[in-house]
Amino acid sequence: MKYPNVCLILSFALFGYVSTALAADPPAASEEESHEEAGPHENSSGQDRIVVLEKKKEIDPEVANEEVLGYLSLGVTSWKGRDITLAEKYFAAALGVNADVPAKENVLYEMAKLYNEEGMLSKSAAVYERLIREFPSSRRIPDSYFELGYLYRRMGALELAETKFYSVLNAAVNVSFDQLAKYKELSLKSKLEIARTLQQRGQFIEAYDTFQDLFRLELKPVDRIRVHYEMCYLLYELERYQQGVSQMKLFLEGYPENFHQSEIRYLLAKSYERLNRKPEALREVVQILKKESNFATAEEGVADYWKQRTGNELANEFYQKGDFRSALTIYQALARYSESPEWRWPAIHQIGLCFERLGLPEKAKMAYEEISESLASIGEEQELTESLLSLSKMAKWRLEHLNWEDDLHARLNILKTQ
Repeated sequence: MKYPNVCLILSFALFGYVSTALAADPPAASEEESHEEAGPHENSSGQDRIVVLEKKKEIDPEVANEEVLGYLSLGVTSWKGRDITLAEKYFAAALGVNADVPAKENVLYEMAKLYNEEGMLSKSAAVYERLIREFPSSRRIPDSYFELGYLYRRMGALELAETKFYSVLNAAVNVSFDQLAKYKELSLKSKLEIARTLQQRGQFIEAYDTFQDLFRLELKPVDRIRVHYEMCYLLYELERYQQGVSQMKLFLEGYPENFHQSEIRYLLAKSYERLNRKPEALREVVQILKKESNFATAEEGVADYWKQRTGNELANEFYQKGDFRSALTIYQALARYSESPEWRWPAIHQIGLCFERLGLPEKAKMAYEEISESLASIGEEQELTESLLSLSKMAKWRLEHLNWEDDLHARLNILKTQ
């Protein structure tokens, strides 16, 4: 019986195999068969070489694990020394060790964190994705999904971020008993981030409903305050002003020292104004301008920002609608709040305009004169911004105009009596 020449070539490089060639003397073949089957593997004597593949000798797992950890340590050291290129080479060497060892999970996790801290968001996300793919049973899976949610949101991929936060909830269901407490908290944080992501996507109704569901849960004080704040903000955005007023008042009463007090009062005053409840809106503005900032709970300047914004916006709206008395009340409160020219002069200038509209030119002149006197007292010691210099010129022009009108009226009166 005659056998055809056979050439077996198998490639298993992906799985760490190497080939070993062993010579063999196959049975003789006919001239025709030899002509048809002979190929590049035929030797000089007309005999073929059969290629047999054997699995590469396995590395001892403990030795491999130590090798991976050694590369990881060198990579982290290089990274901290700001040689990121070298660090990446060490990480690649660690992942290239020919053994499936737990230490490779540590390599991926550390790489992802380092990329994230360095602001290399896309690389960090890619490494977290690889960790999830290659170690599907890892205890770090829920944390990795959570970090991915943050990363994708920072990169602007809001829908993908939302998906990753939901993946945390799905992954946390299957955690071991000793991880339950940790991942109960992580699940709550993920729900908060889902709501915030919905809010950033402009899905305010869905975001509010999610925050409202969270508010019914037993939350830590810091989380409860944050959820309540977001609910107040969303009610304003959704133009549910009546409902918003109730929640904002509860917030102000429940957390009197909170960082967001000034902002919530701004939203409350604006909500009252939208509801055409001018007395309440006016009361809130005056109250916020009387209340001193608590710098133990607020960053310096933030509370002042919201107070100035609240006062100016509401006063300007009243002024535009012709309610000059209400606008005057707010501008006067603004002027009393600070001696800073940046704060005080614009308010005094508006006070002068309000007095003019109310037919009280003498009081208007007093306001404009105060700006001129303040400018003279400053002299050249303090540099003023362009806006303040422009404002002082406008006040001077208004004062000259009012004096001209007084002089004109006086001349006309004299002519009438002659």
